Amino acid sequence: MLNNKPINILFTYINTPNINGVRSLVEQTLLEIDSQDIGFVECHISDVEEVARQLTVNGCQIILCTGATASYLQKILTIEIQVIRTGMFDVIHAISNLKQYKRIALLGNSATTVNLENYSEIFALDIKQFTYDSYLDAKRTVQMVKSERFEAVIGSPISVELALNEGLVGQLAMTVSSIKDLLTNALRSLEKIRREQSTIIRLTEIFNHMNEGICFITKHKQISFINTSMAQLLEKSPTEVLNKSAAKIFGNLDLTIEHHNTHQLLDIKNNKLAVHILELNNDDINGYILRVQELNALEYSSSQFRKVSSRSFNTRYSFNQFSTQNTHFKATLDLAKAYSKTDSTILITGESGTGKEVLAQSVHNYSNRAKAPFVAINCASFPESLLESELFGYEEGAFTGAKKNGRIGLIESAHNGTLFLDEIGDMPLHLQTRFLRVLQERQINRLGSTASHNLNIRVIAATHADLEDLVAKGNFRVDLYYRLNILRLPIPALRNRPEDILILADTFLKKYKKSIKYLPDILPPLLKKYNWPGNIRELENIMERIQVLFYFDKNGTQLDFLSFHLPELFPPVHKTENIPLLKKAKINQESILIEQTLQEVDGNLDLAAKKLGISRTTLWRRMKLIDNPIANLK
Repeated sequence: MLNNKPINILFTYINTPNINGVRSLVEQTLLEIDSQDIGFVECHISDVEEVARQLTVNGCQIILCTGATASYLQKILTIEIQVIRTGMFDVIHAISNLKQYKRIALLGNSATTVNLENYSEIFALDIKQFTYDSYLDAKRTVQMVKSERFEAVIGSPISVELALNEGLVGQLAMTVSSIKDLLTNALRSLEKIRREQSTIIRLTEIFNHMNEGICFITKHKQISFINTSMAQLLEKSPTEVLNKSAAKIFGNLDLTIEHHNTHQLLDIKNNKLAVHILELNNDDINGYILRVQELNALEYSSSQFRKVSSRSFNTRYSFNQFSTQNTHFKATLDLAKAYSKTDSTILITGESGTGKEVLAQSVHNYSNRAKAPFVAINCASFPESLLESELFGYEEGAFTGAKKNGRIGLIESAHNGTLFLDEIGDMPLHLQTRFLRVLQERQINRLGSTASHNLNIRVIAATHADLEDLVAKGNFRVDLYYRLNILRLPIPALRNRPEDILILADTFLKKYKKSIKYLPDILPPLLKKYNWPGNIRELENIMERIQVLFYFDKNGTQLDFLSFHLPELFPPVHKTENIPLLKKAKINQESILIEQTLQEVDGNLDLAAKKLGISRTTLWRRMKLIDNPIANLK
């Protein structure tokens, strides 16, 4: 019965065990090295594969054997195979034992022997070296040595046994000292393997607790590791997968890694698997790591992370993102920075699209609460039936459909941070009453609960509505209005910031790697002239439309093209309803030319008429015909 030692010296024989003396040599070495981890096995040369496989099953980690046997076993086994090489000292020691013979043949595997022909003169002997790569090759070589009348053979145990069978003298090319050195190195390798296995066991335990399937594929495209989740995804046991071809298990998996295919979608047993591939190539590991998830599970996980992200209440804006040359708005921003250092309630007013939430986030990021949550609530976006539970939260069983363990409300989520109430003017009256208590007492009661929770929040409210008018009409509580109206930040409409229009337009175009200089000459004056009822939001949208239009039609500078796709910027021309189309286009072009010229001369009609090459009277007549508002310029 074979042993279960982690290290084994394996020697083969042809007919008779120990006829070559190798057993005695090894046994003497084992006595000197005194290790319980080393075993010795002799077997017939035809049984070497079966014996080696059984040793592996018994737990052997390292096998030491001579060259030809080692070359064969390295091809069929996955454990470490160490080669017993012939050293210079071994051969010299063997030659010294054969001094009485004049012709000596040195036999060895081509990869494991040493060249000692030059030493023949030292010993005054005829020494010739022969190499072989297999048992049959070794047998033919010994027969050739005999025919050439050599008297003795130095070599491996198989070489010596073949020589003895041919009536020659045989001497092993190994010593106790060299075998002892080999076994000492093998013990060091075993210690390293054990450390690695301990690490693998810990990592495997970690990987087996992951929901994500993990797989390692060697450079030879063989699967060498999978975790429990991977086995479940494949609906196979680990033994059905390990050491198998990746192509057999994963089908059309493409391991020719390039940027476009590091993420792949596989269909295995009607189960769609999302695969991420990472290639590793270094001194320690060479192959591919696969991270695999069921597609539905990945999409669900992604949605959960989006929920977590959205509940993290992060901010994106700060004061350095504002671009303005407007004196009044600069004053507003300076005031906002000063307000940021207080905890008082702020009321931001301004039309839709002026950037009220951007300013609110900037105040938060400039304040001492910057690292705490910024919770934004649009009072106009929630259905009234949900707004109360979303704002104040609820306890388990508070109403039909309430989640188990209840839920923290958005107001409570802002604890230690900032609560931003957008469109506060649209909050229902009955909720205004509840929210008034939050502002007054800094406490909150969840739906279905009698317990109060203390709050440390800073409130910023915003509205486009006229709250004073809503109060007068009874649609907004006067006491809540006074609670909110402590620090005011009015944001001017874009039409009241004409010097900022082109600056902002250029900022928005830079997102698409464009510039205001890229626009046709007729557009900047029109941008400045437009009333911008949608304010900055509308300007951003129109800039996006312009860059898309010019991306698809780089020559789209014709008046009819621009007026068709940008109707906001081209107000209808009056008194031309019955004018033919060509004449109407001419009037439009004249209107644009007159506008540009008047802008250039700062509204001076005399200079404009002179530059256009017409009289001042003709200029007035043309302006009256087209009814152009630019005529009001001074």
